[in-house]
Amino acid sequence: MTSSKLPRNGPQGEGVREARKKCPALIAFLALACTVLAGLGDWKIINDAYGGLPKAVALGTIVCAFLSFLVAADFEKLRKAMGFFPIYLLLIAAYALISMYIWVTDFSKASSISRAGQKILFQTITIVYAVFMCYLFEDRAVNYLFAGMCATNTAIMLLEMPRYGVAESISSVVTCLVTFGEAEGFVRALEIHDITFLFGQFFIYYVMFAPKSTPSEKRTRRLGVILSLFFILLGLKRSTLPAVMLVCMCVWLFRLFKSPRKLLLAVGIGLILFFCLYLYLTRSGILVAFLESLGIDMMGRDVLWSLPNPYYELSPFWKGLGFEAVTDLVNMWHQQGLINRPYPLHNDILRIFIELGAPGFALWAGINYVLYPAYWMRRHNTETATLYMAILCYMTVTYLTDNTAFYFWSCIGLRLIPMSFSYRIDKGGEKAQWTVPTPRDAADEIWLIETEGMHGNGK
Repeated sequence: MTSSKLPRNGPQGEGVREARKKCPALIAFLALACTVLAGLGDWKIINDAYGGLPKAVALGTIVCAFLSFLVAADFEKLRKAMGFFPIYLLLIAAYALISMYIWVTDFSKASSISRAGQKILFQTITIVYAVFMCYLFEDRAVNYLFAGMCATNTAIMLLEMPRYGVAESISSVVTCLVTFGEAEGFVRALEIHDITFLFGQFFIYYVMFAPKSTPSEKRTRRLGVILSLFFILLGLKRSTLPAVMLVCMCVWLFRLFKSPRKLLLAVGIGLILFFCLYLYLTRSGILVAFLESLGIDMMGRDVLWSLPNPYYELSPFWKGLGFEAVTDLVNMWHQQGLINRPYPLHNDILRIFIELGAPGFALWAGINYVLYPAYWMRRHNTETATLYMAILCYMTVTYLTDNTAFYFWSCIGLRLIPMSFSYRIDKGGEKAQWTVPTPRDAADEIWLIETEGMHGNGK
């Protein structure tokens, strides 16, 4: 006698749940299209005309998630994805509260409020996009984001090619690859900073963390490594390669330690202490003098890093000027003729300290370098926390001399890649505590034993 109603946790129930996890093909295509269209906003022609507005197309993933929920409502899947919101929105709340305090106590900084609001909005969009992509694709979300970015970069290549001609474009690409980044013309037009830095994150993931237990996973991993390397070189970011290679080597060494959890937290705290030293060396000019003694071309950073000195104090009581206040300073220096263009500061550690003050900087660093790794270790496992710290350490290298801390796609990668990876964690491998089985659990176990017995007797 068989029951017409099978237990949810039986083999058939597992198959149904696995099938429901797969996003419908049309919805997956729409989500990928939203990613590509939002990515095209980084094409210089569109970016010059519309700024960051096209990136808001990434919010289309909300619609895709809603459609997917209508097709197959899975509340457990939705609850798991939404669980990522609070921890990431904490950082957004910190930005807003600190800036509001500064603005309220100093009304002279009101000119930067509008830009700060836009930056906070776009940082929120990065979280929304990452969460809903993981809801749609779970552990495959990183592969979908990677495919979208590859399609975006390829589309920009094809759109730029008519301006230079096919022959000259191919020659420019070959020259760039052979010389590891030295090229002009066509390749110079493909210098897409944000997306290129994102490919550095993909490179770390596919080299050190991507699954490789099946032939399909091995092919995906190899393709990810090759394409990431190709687009890194094409984006003229030569500093990215040494950074990702160093991080990959550190991850390999890290896995040799017996107490990786303590080491992860030690790395986070050590980096925060290093930032304090870095700020002192930058303000005093010692860092610039040291780099120049090595023959490194600072490309104007020596001037940019010294100009803010009269406008901030290197003190634990420094209140800060407010979010986006550095942009006002840069525009003022440009109007005064101190710089020939309103260049970004090219030093996110210094910028965040100037804008958020010492308490705000400590909060920003503490959340990113201590709280988030602890969250990934406690809520998921050490490998997920290691992935997060590996990507963060790579991005930290760029924070020291660039403007990547609030880049749209770089922030998405920093959040989405560990989130997507966390879906792969086999919690059965963790040491679990024994609990009294519920009547339903007992019934499911009996059903499985009886089913196996029937198959074993050939019935």
